[in-house]
Amino acid sequence: MKLIYGDIKNPTGNAIIFWVLKKKSKLFKSAKILASNFVISALQLKNETLVVNFPPVLIERYEDLMKIAETNHIDLIKGEGIELPDDINDFNQFYRDQIDKHNDTITEYLIAYKEKNQPPRETKSLPQLINLVGETMESVRRLVKDKKSHHTIQVKIKMLEDIQEDLDKEMKGFDLHNIIHLIDRPDAVIDRLVDLYKKKFFAIFLENYEQADILKREINKIKKSLSP
Repeated sequence: MKLIYGDIKNPTGNAIIFWVLKKKSKLFKSAKILASNFVISALQLKNETLVVNFPPVLIERYEDLMKIAETNHIDLIKGEGIELPDDINDFNQFYRDQIDKHNDTITEYLIAYKEKNQPPRETKSLPQLINLVGETMESVRRLVKDKKSHHTIQVKIKMLEDIQEDLDKEMKGFDLHNIIHLIDRPDAVIDRLVDLYKKKFFAIFLENYEQADILKREINKIKKSLSP
């Protein structure tokens, strides 16, 4: 993600994504930039992030866009340059196509925003860490199914690696690394594997080692069935 203005480690939740127009257009006249503002709500509904995406605006100069960002403390994200068709019958559809192409960029920004608002991991209890593992693994699986970019998925996987370190500090036996290297595979059976790992981690936490062993055997069966 090309963040031209702002700090990706401390995103404001108010951002502009813009595209440089590669050639002039009769429809757009002297405009050189197509820009759109999106705002992330500080409130969440059932742990889902709410985003408002405003209609696009045409801007003549890059300097004008930068001034808007600086004056209003808005993060500025650069999309790729876009080639304008000579005849645009449906401008709204043209704009939606650009947004669809850059969903990975917006998703990466959303992840950074949510990460900023997470409590420091060192303050989390062991059950909270286990819950976070489950939520993050499920998030990775959604990204894989939606065929998001490799980079976006790797951001989440890095979060899992960091959580593994925190788990090791609290209690040994959480072999999260064994699922991390499989979690971005497209195989549908990985979803079942994620569910089994979540159950196993809670069994370990509750010191129900008999149940944890049963789950471990089922996990190993699935792993053996996976092609290399």
